[in-house]
Amino acid sequence: MKKVTLLTLVVMCLISISAYSQTVEGAYLNIDYLKVETENMVEFEELVNSNWEAILEKEVNSEDISGSYFYKVVYPGGSLSKYNYVLVRTYENLDDMMAEGERLNELLSADKKEILTKSLALADYQYSELWKTEAGVMSIMDSKPGGYAVINFMRVKPGMENQYLALENDIARPLHEERIQQEKMHNWRTYSLMKPGGVGYDYNFITADFYDKVSNIEYGFTNEIMQSVMPGANFTETMNAIIDTREIVNSELWKLLFYHEK
Repeated sequence: MKKVTLLTLVVMCLISISAYSQTVEGAYLNIDYLKVETENMVEFEELVNSNWEAILEKEVNSEDISGSYFYKVVYPGGSLSKYNYVLVRTYENLDDMMAEGERLNELLSADKKEILTKSLALADYQYSELWKTEAGVMSIMDSKPGGYAVINFMRVKPGMENQYLALENDIARPLHEERIQQEKMHNWRTYSLMKPGGVGYDYNFITADFYDKVSNIEYGFTNEIMQSVMPGANFTETMNAIIDTREIVNSELWKLLFYHEK
């Protein structure tokens, strides 16, 4: 399996109305998936925490990247997991994403490159994905990202992509707004997969539920929340309308280790 190189990571290298702000459409995410063997995780995290933060902060201060987020995959865990660390970078447009890889070397001093190379030697690079933000909501009173993220990998049925997104916006988003207001959720996003893709790929959408406390992942959609937001609505029928458009391929819990935003 190919080890991550600095150049690989360089090139590859998440709001409604009133109290809420609508997601900026067209925000792009590059997600890099890394696997570190169990016996190397402590050393890897020490190197990352002591050196990557400053480098990624410097990178975010450049003109091209809007945010950088480094996660540890808590569940699933163990040796059978495909990856256990995730680097997410956000951009306002695709041209910025490509330009960032070309100029990041200018931001790194020689000693930092050496340290990065040492930490990346402990990681197996698995693959990268390019995503586009389609919908989302968060409280404008708290712009920081949530400390935990439940990532749901979805396979939306062919030809139902627009219907699925309409249901996420018309049904799911108001319910998530209520959960945020009740302080049971930090924010929420829906992303569509741009690359890679095709009928052979397992999923084509992600919903990301962000939380400040991991205990809040227990509080999902309930009939009580449904009735407070959509009085008279049939909970089962409403949820089935969404479920009929997609299936959840996988669901994971990510813990945010550090981040930098503009």
